[in-house]
Amino acid sequence: MTTTISADDIRVLARSDEPDPALALVDGEITVVPQAELADGHLVYTRSELVTEYGEEITDVQAEVLAAGLTAQLP
Repeated sequence: MTTTISADDIRVLARSDEPDPALALVDGEITVVPQAELADGHLVYTRSELVTEYGEEITDVQAEVLAAGLTAQLP
C-alpha cells in the first residue's frame, strides 16, 4: 500500500493555528502534528518550510504540485 500526500493535507498544514505544525508519516498515515520537533514518526514537511517557499497563501495548483513532490519523496 502506497501512502499519498494530498493537496488537502497541504491545505490543512497551511491553515493550522498550532505553534509549529508539520506533516508527518505516522504508522503509515500522513497526519498534521502540532509541533514538528515532537513528531512521533517520519517528519515530511513543516509549515515554516511551506511559508518560506510559498508565502502565507498557497494556490490549489501549488498544493497539488507540492503534494505530488512530497509523495514521491516518501520512504
